[in-house]
Amino acid sequence: MTDTSDQHSPAAVKVIDTHYIRPQLAASHLLIEQGEALFVDTGPARAIDYLLAGLAEERLTPADVRFIILTHIHLDHAGGAGELMRRCPRATLLVHPRGAPHMIDPEKLISASIDIYGADLFDKLYGTITAIDKDRVIAVEDEYVLPFHSRTLHFFDTPGHARHHLSIWDKTGNGIFTGDTLGLALPELQLPGKPPFLIPTTSPAAFDPDALEHSIKRLMSLRPALFYLTHFGPVMADPRSVARLIELIRRHASLAKQPEQPEPEQLTAPLRDLLMTAYLDYCLEYDGKPVPPDRFDQLLAGDIELNAQGIAIWCARQQKATRT
Repeated sequence: MTDTSDQHSPAAVKVIDTHYIRPQLAASHLLIEQGEALFVDTGPARAIDYLLAGLAEERLTPADVRFIILTHIHLDHAGGAGELMRRCPRATLLVHPRGAPHMIDPEKLISASIDIYGADLFDKLYGTITAIDKDRVIAVEDEYVLPFHSRTLHFFDTPGHARHHLSIWDKTGNGIFTGDTLGLALPELQLPGKPPFLIPTTSPAAFDPDALEHSIKRLMSLRPALFYLTHFGPVMADPRSVARLIELIRRHASLAKQPEQPEPEQLTAPLRDLLMTAYLDYCLEYDGKPVPPDRFDQLLAGDIELNAQGIAIWCARQQKATRT
């Protein structure tokens, strides 16, 4: 139900598997200080029981939760925020100013998501999205600072994956809760004891490669020791891994530089080949054994499809801007 054993995770940060789609794909991070708690990302509404079980394992109750922080409002990160706020009567929600209105009134967010997934799949993945009282929401600006007992959390506006994206630096523990800014580190593709293999997430509809690279470099300027990724959990903040990630972001964007506007389905095969080559290079660099190609494809099929859609939308924006 929960994972607290990762060697990179300080004792005061608990990793809770939200079981979004499959185990070890999406995490919520629970910080505990002096008998009080805060969550960073919630997962979908269907994850609430896992979050509350994680609290109970630490002998805490929903009344002990003081803050719920969202890195951004994509529903695999934020879909359960309203229900968790309902269960946690003392909690305050912290979210990007662009995301706050959609947490207070989620109707547009729900409608747009149903248009993408269809009603049945939306319900299966996300459940019920609950509105949050505006008086319990703080719209967090860039460089906002939140004291939390012995910890100090610094918030940074980090666009690139989404315009409503925040990353949170725990200065005391020198770890950054990165949401999707540092991409994915799927456990099945990592080599034990080695720096992480990071995969960009360029999903629709606001992917911006230049902004994303700037956000990554801004976070690296803090010289963090750890990244806490929603997908999935804590990894070393290794400069070589980040350099590889930035190169992959640039190469993702270069795939869209075609005379004609590419369709997403035209990008999936090149993206798969690009990521497979990078993964094999990673395994070769650290003398590790790669997973079989069919397992690689199984793990990344959904993300490659989303990345292709995001790149195509970004390309369309670029071409429209050129014409105007």
